[in-house]
Amino acid sequence: MSSTVPTTTRTAERVIERMTPGLHAMLDRMTDRRIAELPMYASAASGSRDVVWKLVAANVHEVFDRLTGRRDDLSAAERSGRLRAQQGLALADLLTSFRMGYDEVWEAMIAAARTPPAIPADDMVDLSHLMFRLHNQVGDALIHAYREEAQHILLSRERERAALVNVLLSETTSVGTVIEIAGMLRLPMDGTFVVVAAATTLGQDPLPRVDSYLSAVDVPSVWHLRQDALVGLLSLGTAARNAVALDVLARHATGPVGVSPVFELLRRAPWALGLAELVLQRHGGVDPVEQFQDTPMNVLVASAPSAAQDAARTVLGGLLDLPAERRDMLLQTLTAWVEAGGSAPAAGKLLRCHQNTVRHRLHRIELITGRSLTHPGECAEIVAACHAWTQLPHPPQP
Repeated sequence: MSSTVPTTTRTAERVIERMTPGLHAMLDRMTDRRIAELPMYASAASGSRDVVWKLVAANVHEVFDRLTGRRDDLSAAERSGRLRAQQGLALADLLTSFRMGYDEVWEAMIAAARTPPAIPADDMVDLSHLMFRLHNQVGDALIHAYREEAQHILLSRERERAALVNVLLSETTSVGTVIEIAGMLRLPMDGTFVVVAAATTLGQDPLPRVDSYLSAVDVPSVWHLRQDALVGLLSLGTAARNAVALDVLARHATGPVGVSPVFELLRRAPWALGLAELVLQRHGGVDPVEQFQDTPMNVLVASAPSAAQDAARTVLGGLLDLPAERRDMLLQTLTAWVEAGGSAPAAGKLLRCHQNTVRHRLHRIELITGRSLTHPGECAEIVAACHAWTQLPHPPQP
């Protein structure tokens, strides 16, 4: 250390020389204490006792070299910090070991200094100042290197997880690959899942920290941020958690979010992603989160969206050319009438209007489309076309 004064360096050399006869025994005690008190040294990652002993000895000799001016760089501390991060050891345990080591070395130096003839107290005070500065510099280098390496590891793992999620949601992924990825992501092959697609711009996260918020309600999730959307798979455990997960998404969404219906086989994730993306594309903007309604008719139109869009244009015809407010009112009336089992009075209650108003609007639909709602085949065509219009992104106007 360039700032170490010669007298302090000589004091350090004298103290270290006195410690030499008992140095091996001190290293034994330090090794045994670490193995007994610190899990990081008792684990297989640290190796045998002999490996730990050599590591402790290297650290002690490094302290001696710094105190005597034979070493002036922090590369060893930086290497140690990076290595411990790579081994997955907790920073708290690493710092405990570091502080414990400096404390043990200093205690041994004090004991050696008091051995007759005692080294003057003023000299030891100067040496303690150097020891304190060294402790701070090495500790700072250790922490900085550990955190920097841990950040690199975290980013690398996140990239790997994102790549795995991308493969999992790909339609070309084989069943064997799905099984392998499920193990790597710690996902069950059979369970209860939903897929989420949230709109984004310029790679910004539209659901910040959503994985942590979902984890807090026992819903594990994996995510992949694409250029156009953040997509994720949620493992609900049970269908009852669907509402809880939707609530979390709604509270933290910064834009529109589409959610697939609940499904039970992990290999159906690509299918679910397609439905979540369909919901996102035709998102109405009323609620931040919209979930695809899992009805046979909706699934049918979603299975061939292009054909369903063409059919909607053909069947509804001029109805789609009406002003948006008028068009949506008629389609909403038709949907309510279908949900009410074809009852105008019941549909009127849902819409909060008179039953005659319902009948009048249904008649308008018949006139515009040229199809009768009392004819089973023609009624089915109108209902299917209405589902296609409401559940799929709207086709462009010709």
